[in-house]
Amino acid sequence: MKKLWHIAREVWQLAPAFRLSLLYLILLTVVALALPWLPLAYGPNELDLEQIFQAPLGWGNETNKPKHWLGTDGLGRDVLANVLYGIRTAFAISLPVMVMASLIGLMLGAVAGLFGNRRLRLSRSLLAALLFALLPFTYYGIYLPTMLYSQGAPYSDFLLTGTVAISLSLVFVLVSAPLFNRMPFLRRTIHFPTDELLLRIIEIQTSIPRLILILVLAAIVPPTLPALSVLLVLTFWTGTARLARAEMLRIRELPFFEAATSLGFTQRRLLVQHALPLLLGPVLVAFSFGLAGLLMLESTLSFLNIGVSTDLVSWGRMIAGIRTNTSAWWLVAIPGAMLSLTVLALQTFSYYILRFLQHKK
Repeated sequence: MKKLWHIAREVWQLAPAFRLSLLYLILLTVVALALPWLPLAYGPNELDLEQIFQAPLGWGNETNKPKHWLGTDGLGRDVLANVLYGIRTAFAISLPVMVMASLIGLMLGAVAGLFGNRRLRLSRSLLAALLFALLPFTYYGIYLPTMLYSQGAPYSDFLLTGTVAISLSLVFVLVSAPLFNRMPFLRRTIHFPTDELLLRIIEIQTSIPRLILILVLAAIVPPTLPALSVLLVLTFWTGTARLARAEMLRIRELPFFEAATSLGFTQRRLLVQHALPLLLGPVLVAFSFGLAGLLMLESTLSFLNIGVSTDLVSWGRMIAGIRTNTSAWWLVAIPGAMLSLTVLALQTFSYYILRFLQHKK
């Protein structure tokens, strides 16, 4: 964290555009957190059927009602309230997804770059035990939750099945690994191709367009926000993993890292204490770019009504209101401007952080 603070402070002093983008993002965060205490005249889903498609700064016929400063949509919902609450929805979906995807990508990419294809040796008995543990995990972690979801089970059942899946998988590994280790053939150790395996998984996953996967999911099961979030996490980690792997390959060749290796430091110490602090800067750049992409994807899915509830306040849902009245330009201009400015701020933030890191190399 000290390294990230040092990077942000130096870029803040050098780039005015970076200061503007960072201040804008901080303002959005403050507004999203302070929404319950803001003196808004209308709620985001509050209907005013007497003032439908009211233009911005148009007061209508009612003078005893609070004014809709930015107009209304086809159901009389206040555009100002929806734009502000759309900030919270956009980041409530994209931020947790990107955090989880970045953590997965960082760990997988760093491990693959550190161990490569020849540095990690695993016993065949352990690999056989891991394959054996896939059976209970597949049943309790994938098949059973799908059946429970089709029957409308509560979320506590999903938590229970997930706990059972992880617990049984660990028990299977702990019990079966010693048994397999008694066999002479499975007792031998082999080089585990960590780097090659990660690259092949990334190639397979990125060969399928993300939107196609979401459409297939929507065709198989009813679209829900948890299912969409899990799918986005499982598809957005690849960019961070590729970047972390490339940076880890570079760090592994640095003189101080080779000196630490020659001194006999453990692989865990090399990864946690020496490699990860240097990886945080590039991962922050990937996080910002990925967050901008997630914001655009979330608005697109809301516009298409895929994966998100129709009553969820979203910039994409507001833009979709133009379908019923093409003359209501404010339904596109206002949320579209907010989305464009937010994406531009994130892209500018990432651009200057990336330039600073490249200059420091």
